[in-house]
Amino acid sequence: MTVRELMQGPLKTISTDATVAEAVQALIAGGVSALPVLDRFGRAVGVLSNREILVAESRCQAPAERERLFERTLALEVMAPWPAVVHPDTPVPDAAAMMLAQRVQRLFVEDRGALVGVVSQTDIVSAVAAARI
Repeated sequence: MTVRELMQGPLKTISTDATVAEAVQALIAGGVSALPVLDRFGRAVGVLSNREILVAESRCQAPAERERLFERTLALEVMAPWPAVVHPDTPVPDAAAMMLAQRVQRLFVEDRGALVGVVSQTDIVSAVAAARI
């Protein structure tokens, strides 16, 4: 089985100049836990997940800092660097091994330089539980 058979898509994305509040809204609206962050040329430059937002929020000492985080801080300022990606034809066990080695919950899927999907640990575990792998 390949990543193509498990990946989810199309991807929801945000721009580097989106605020954290806008990113939270996009996460909720998309029903996802992470968003690729794209620069003004449409290139993926980072990923913003619930984790990065929670880490940034945990550093806020006062309500004013928290408000500033959500209303004035840009995705670019709190995103994680762009992670390694996989090709749609990557075997699922190889993708799982990459996730474990890199300690990530998901891998984005690129085909010829274009983002085409995402595969998560949950996708893989669900397939294993359904005896698809």
